[in-house]
Amino acid sequence: MRLKDRVAVVTGGAGAIGGEITKLLAREGARIVIVDVNAEASDKMVNEVKALGSEALAVNADVIEIEQAEKMVKEALARFAQIDILVNVAGGSTGPSIKTKMDFFARSEKTRGEEILRLNLLAPLNCARAVINHMMERRRGAIVSISSTAGVIGMMKGVEYSAAKAGIVGMTVTLAKEAAEYGIRVNCVSPGIVGTERVLKMAPDRIPQWEKGIKLGRLCQPAEIASAVLFLVSDESSYITGQNIIVDGGLCLGPEGY
Repeated sequence: MRLKDRVAVVTGGAGAIGGEITKLLAREGARIVIVDVNAEASDKMVNEVKALGSEALAVNADVIEIEQAEKMVKEALARFAQIDILVNVAGGSTGPSIKTKMDFFARSEKTRGEEILRLNLLAPLNCARAVINHMMERRRGAIVSISSTAGVIGMMKGVEYSAAKAGIVGMTVTLAKEAAEYGIRVNCVSPGIVGTERVLKMAPDRIPQWEKGIKLGRLCQPAEIASAVLFLVSDESSYITGQNIIVDGGLCLGPEGY
């Protein structure tokens, strides 16, 4: 088991991608703190983790607020006395946390931009801020945040989302520089188009077009994102920090023939 005796905090840990990360880290021996706004889904995920033979704690928190991120860390330490891993998954461009629809920037609503930036950039910053001093005191830790290819090549009707995800890369690189002397590694993962249930239902007619533009010819699976995260939080990546690992099947490689 690659993560035996380690404690991992996973925000959005009961969602489609976060849930796969939660379960994979648990299978590798980590004790998991599942942080999510969906209490029912979190409780279900706790039971799944226990069925895998590991321990889990559900924390109902909206980490858009710094006080909630601090609550997350406080409850994790009260239960497990340590935090070795932070995985920032909570985010998104659509869904219940985002009240306005995607649109071209020129006609998009100001409130959407604020919601997107708070959820996708401020929340990971809050979580890193809440846990960093604990990791510095222990002189060890791994932080992985989920960015997006939108932060690398942009996404139509997603100016604010692309800006926020690019910000995650900037946060990762800078925090990696600051935290390295304390034995803390900071990296991020940028998925391409992930075939979650929400994506498949939201735009089924666009999937063939998307697949045509992906060199490997298919959408990413949540488990493939989880595998990249596991690598980055394990000792197998002990000499890797400040990196953005793109998991996109070749989406960012450009048009055919170029």
